[in-house]
Amino acid sequence: MFENFKKSLFLKNDLKELENYLNSFVLDFDGIFREALSNTLLAGGKRIRPALFLICAKNEKYDIKNLVPAAAAIEFLHTASLIHDDIIDKSLLRRGKKTIHNIYDKDTARYAGDCLFTYSFFILNSYRDYSILREMSDTSQLLVIGEFDQIKTKKILGQSEEMYMSKINEKTSSLFKLSCVLGGILSGSSDDDIENMRKFGGYLGIAFQINDDLIDININKPKEKLDKPIGNDIMQGNITLPLIYALKNKKFKKSIEDLIGDGGPIDYSRADTIISMIYKTDAINLSRQKIRYYLNEAKKVIKRINGSERKNGLIEICDFLLNTIEKAK
Repeated sequence: MFENFKKSLFLKNDLKELENYLNSFVLDFDGIFREALSNTLLAGGKRIRPALFLICAKNEKYDIKNLVPAAAAIEFLHTASLIHDDIIDKSLLRRGKKTIHNIYDKDTARYAGDCLFTYSFFILNSYRDYSILREMSDTSQLLVIGEFDQIKTKKILGQSEEMYMSKINEKTSSLFKLSCVLGGILSGSSDDDIENMRKFGGYLGIAFQINDDLIDININKPKEKLDKPIGNDIMQGNITLPLIYALKNKKFKKSIEDLIGDGGPIDYSRADTIISMIYKTDAINLSRQKIRYYLNEAKKVIKRINGSERKNGLIEICDFLLNTIEKAK
């Protein structure tokens, strides 16, 4: 992700430090547990959350040796949430590779996720800062609540945009906020800066999730670059923002409702039909407009955060996400 960044060059080396830390962590285990952690934690990914953390921590007190464990803890929590999501959704692929429960079994996957979750608390506790653990606890609760809310609302049509935003604030934005806030706390930033970092993380997290919704139905993406099957969210019964917008179209509303709400499984064929109808509405463009809106709001907040390196890094992350939706046209 950061190989082409010009302003945040420090991230290249510091994210390498993070990778070394993650590798060392995995090597402390053995047998099937090491394999399971290796197949998740070291399976790739953008590392956008620890990158956000490091950017928000960037000031004159910046000490990568002190910060790497916290960056790893953030990635542990994120990876644990993905493992548990995959079990619930019965997903076969993650980042283009077989999911852990698909390679081994649900128990192995669940314990791998639990291991990462508990180690994230263990590591952050070493900083001896109550506010860090409070933020971590609040975020963990939101992640769990968000997962329950998604389960409760699967295949339930007529969901409003407000309901959708509430869920992604729990499931996605919460971890983006945590990443930014912990960077502010560990850099000794002012309360105002930390709160603005929280707002920035919230806006970016929303934009990121809507973009992920679009990636899920991107019929133009080459198959060899797919991290998971096209329409995976739809097949799981998750009501995404493009689907919410498409259901507002009177021409296709009834057909989409019949395909989703008849109680039968949503297989590849059904998902493909639903996606083709989504593309015939203005749902894709409306979703892209919403991403641009939240990225613009995020950029407004950046202006209120102190530190030129922070500002440059956060702007580049916004521009990176914006560039992905422009290329997907």
